[in-house]
Amino acid sequence: MNLTSAYIATRLFVPLMERGVVVYISSVAAYTGGGRGAFAYVAAKAGLLGLTRALAKELGPRGIRVNAVLPGLIDTPFHQKAQTGDIETWAKNVVYLRRVGRPEEVGEVVAFLVGEGASYINGAFIDVDGGWYG
Repeated sequence: MNLTSAYIATRLFVPLMERGVVVYISSVAAYTGGGRGAFAYVAAKAGLLGLTRALAKELGPRGIRVNAVLPGLIDTPFHQKAQTGDIETWAKNVVYLRRVGRPEEVGEVVAFLVGEGASYINGAFIDVDGGWYG
């Protein structure tokens, strides 16, 4: 779902764009390999990085920028659903900023990337992970 939905949406919407920005949400798991049993998720999130770079080259000349945001440990309902345990303690042990990220912090990076202040950023991977490198 993570890679296929991005690919399908891009195929549908990019032909309608004259200019603009595409921002994919990947994950630091694309770098770290994720947790046990997350191989399909990790492969899909890593695939988004390849898609980002390929489309940045292809669409850049048309004035369409393509970037990816890679959240790390973010406080979302996923952790309750996946029963990942005490994420606060986990963050204190593995995240250099010693805390869990907030969804708003990811959203602010996306908002920056779609704005004029990021008009020369294309094909980039932006980690929003508090300095967590797995």
